[in-house]
Parts: sequence; C-alpha cells; structure tokens
Amino acid sequence: MKKGLILMIAILLLWQILFLSGVFSPLIFPSPLEVAKSLLGDLKTGELPLSILFSLAIITGSFIPALILAFLLAWLAFRFRGFDPWAEKLSALVHPLPGIALLPLLILWTGLGIHIIVLIVIHSVLWPFYINIRSGFQQVPKVWLDVAENNRLTEGERFFSVLIPASFPQIFAGLKIGWSRAWRAVISAEMIFGTIGSGGGLGWFIYNKRIFMDTPGMYGGVLILMFIGLAVENLLFQSVERRIAHVYSQS
Repeated sequence: MKKGLILMIAILLLWQILFLSGVFSPLIFPSPLEVAKSLLGDLKTGELPLSILFSLAIITGSFIPALILAFLLAWLAFRFRGFDPWAEKLSALVHPLPGIALLPLLILWTGLGIHIIVLIVIHSVLWPFYINIRSGFQQVPKVWLDVAENNRLTEGERFFSVLIPASFPQIFAGLKIGWSRAWRAVISAEMIFGTIGSGGGLGWFIYNKRIFMDTPGMYGGVLILMFIGLAVENLLFQSVERRIAHVYSQS
C-alpha cells in the first residue's frame, strides 16, 4: 500500500510539472488541482458515489454466479475424467473471446437491460477462474486423495477438507484475476452500453464527462478507477490472504 501511495504521489508531481510546462492545452490536460475540485464537486452532488455503487453492485451480482459456475465446472472435470477434455476444449474456445465482443449478440438474443452487463462480467470472470481452480485440483497430491478415500470421506468432505485447502493458492490467484477482469469488463460495458434505467456506473460517468468536455471530471473518474483497484488489491485481497494463511497454519 505504501509503495502504491508513493507511486501515485510521484505521478501527481509529474502531472503538475507537465501542466506547468504548458506542453499540453489545459482543455485536454487539466491541473491536478482542477481535477481535485471536480472530484469534490461530484462527490458532494452524489453523482460519483452513486456511479461507484452501481458498478460495484453489478460486479457483486455477477461475481457470485461466476464463481459457483467455475467451481461446478472444475469439480465435474476433476470428478468425471470423461468430462474434463470437453470442459478444456470449451474453455480454450471461449476464454480468448473478449466479453465486450458478445454485447451485440446478447442484445440480439436477450434484449436491452442491466442483465447484458451482468452476463458480460460473468463471461469475463468464469473462464480464468475455472482454469485456476482446475489447475489447483489437478495438483492435489494423490496421497491426500487416497487418505481421504481410506477414511471414507463423503464427496462434500473431500471437496471442502482436501480439494479446497490444497488448491488455495491457485484459487486465490484466480480470484484476483477474476476481480481485475470483472472490473475492466464492467467499466468497458458501461461505456459502450451507456446508462440503463435510472442511472449508470463509473464507466458511464467517465464517458459522460467526455461527451460534455468536462475534462477534469473525466480525469477524476479515471483516478477513482485506479484508486478502487489499488484498494481492493491491498486492503481486501492481501488481508484475506493473510487471514486464511493464518487459519491454515494453525490447523
């Protein structure tokens, strides 16, 4: 976190120097002070907090079903060897497909609505997370599985007591990749899809600022994107990683 803050301060200093040099027009390159004033204004009006909450709600609503599907696919591939090649081929086929490329097809098939963004985020999270879980399950030592079988553990006990703990590093790496993919997908989808219903998310907030040439507001939105990414990585993931590692070290 400390290194991230130092890097952000260094970027702000460089930014101010470039602004004072006059190389770029203030219309396309505002000063950090103007951006800060715009951010405070958008926070006071509630426009920015609502946009952030909208995007985070979309991600939460998409992340959970994506994780459930990824675990289900990985478990089926691990438990039924005949299913594994099919799941692997399916993953190889659709994983490289950018979620945003599905937007026209999803609109055509399902009509307009927030569900379009949800489906794009699910697609963006599901496959990298499935690949990591599958890799983790495959690397579980056979002797651990034999011990579980000799102790006549049920399928559920084997899943939660052997597969999940043994695959934790890969699962956690998949979670981090999934979060970054989801964050990028939701912002991209919001920018292209625009506001839906009563409001839009952070992607639409940035895009809307560009339409009205509110350059400081647009830069402010991008800074908020970076800050949220940094906060989730350092405050959430690193904290969870330390806690889980502590629990397993005590068991």
